[in-house]
Amino acid sequence: MDNVMRRCAACGRTLAEQAAWKGSGERYYCNEFCADAEGAESPSLVPIIPDGAPEPVPVPAQGRG
Repeated sequence: MDNVMRRCAACGRTLAEQAAWKGSGERYYCNEFCADAEGAESPSLVPIIPDGAPEPVPVPAQGRG
């Protein structure tokens, strides 16, 4: 691997160069479980926020006050 910051193709975690699992093509994974998920064609576990989405609203803590 070159010195480019990589992320797991399944869960989005940052990959350590020495510990990355290479899948088919140019995909890399953080562990065996994420690599095995490649064959399942499951959607990414990392949520994608569309452009123009509203900012999240903070929720007040309950039971305090």
